[in-house]
Amino acid sequence: MAENSGVRDSVDAILEQWHRERPDLAVAPVGVITRLARVRGHLDTALTEVFAGFDLTPADFQVLVNLRRTGSPYQLGQARLMDSLGLTSGTVSVRLARLEQLGVVVREPDPDDRRSYTVRLTDSGLQLFDRIAPEHLASEDRLLSALDPGEQEQLAALLRKLLVSFESTGPDAARYRGATLEPARIARRTRALVGLSDRTGLLVTRVGPGSPADRAGIRAGDLITHRGAEQVRGGADLASGGDGPVALRLLRADEPFETTVDPTTPAQDSV
Repeated sequence: MAENSGVRDSVDAILEQWHRERPDLAVAPVGVITRLARVRGHLDTALTEVFAGFDLTPADFQVLVNLRRTGSPYQLGQARLMDSLGLTSGTVSVRLARLEQLGVVVREPDPDDRRSYTVRLTDSGLQLFDRIAPEHLASEDRLLSALDPGEQEQLAALLRKLLVSFESTGPDAARYRGATLEPARIARRTRALVGLSDRTGLLVTRVGPGSPADRAGIRAGDLITHRGAEQVRGGADLASGGDGPVALRLLRADEPFETTVDPTTPAQDSV
């Protein structure tokens, strides 16, 4: 059945087919993932049309955007630009070579490291950005015309929550009162690999000695599932607990236990 009575899209038909053919399959994620992919396809097409009018691709424009928002003199080290764009050095080099031919960026030896280069937006590149930006933003505004401002804020909040779950991992993993936490998607996958139950929560990967989490008895490998009675799905669910004591429910392997993390409790070896 469609999620919103009277409003249907192409994904509703896919879901109905699967419900009919394989009612045993949990296909609810298709309703989100496939819609995201199809919306992204429409957005990419529209954005490509805008940038094509300036002899650029959306990827080209991202280089200009990253340089422009650094402020004058609008430059970045090539390695930093590569990290910001999330691309390999080879891909960035090809993209920069094209933009150099257009005269919108220039690469210069880094004065602090002659083995590296600095990428700078030229005057022509700055002027080009100033011509494109208003048209680009107007196009993005039109693409969201089906949503009122409140709905756009709601969608942005949900997408932010989802994106944080992908960005808050590894060296950027969330920290809470001395515990390092991997997001729920990694926690579920890790538990499945070692034969534990599929439960949603944050996986503790490290606990700082003497920290509030350590004093509360939390250990690496524990799964934080609830703050009080509320399900924990992301670091923000813990951060909302304020600065006082917070009651947590956890799983150690598949054994539940409860504890209270209190940052005001002194370490045992401090007396």
